Amino acid sequence: MAKKEDLDLDVEGKGKKSSKLKLIVILLAGILVLGGGGGAAWYFLMMKGDAGAGDVDAGVEAVQEPAARKKRKKRSNEPPLFSGLDPAFVVSFKDQSQARFMQLSVELMSRDPEVIEAVDQYKPMLRNNLLLLFSSQEYKDVITREGKEKLLKESLEEVNNTLYQEAGIDGVEAVYFTAFVAQ
Repeated sequence: MAKKEDLDLDVEGKGKKSSKLKLIVILLAGILVLGGGGGAAWYFLMMKGDAGAGDVDAGVEAVQEPAARKKRKKRSNEPPLFSGLDPAFVVSFKDQSQARFMQLSVELMSRDPEVIEAVDQYKPMLRNNLLLLFSSQEYKDVITREGKEKLLKESLEEVNNTLYQEAGIDGVEAVYFTAFVAQ
């Protein structure tokens, strides 16, 4: 019969081999996890670093040309996004011998979701500034097509100026009158 001591030695020998194997597996797994985490960290930091470098360059351009406004890249392949300035504007005309009013419904268009978010955030300011612009018009000017087109152009400038002053961006591409009544 086998001695008890011989049996114990064999069991301990297997235990040492399995514990060494476990240690090697744990070390390899740890190296893989640390290597993968380090690689992922490097990748994301490098990607963020590239985006930040563009911001630094943009800041230098702004300092060199303070009067020039940095235009947002046009996204001509993106679908248009609209934001309505509801409710409709109702203004009276200045310097009239009789009471005359104008009612306008206005929609703003951009292809940049960030610009539409800014429009929604600053809607009260935009409405105020457009209301001041609309109320400064004369009846004889806005009843012609040329007068309406001029008002559209002035409205677009007013909207983009307000957004630029308040949010540091502009990018509203068009202003549309979806309803226009002058009487």
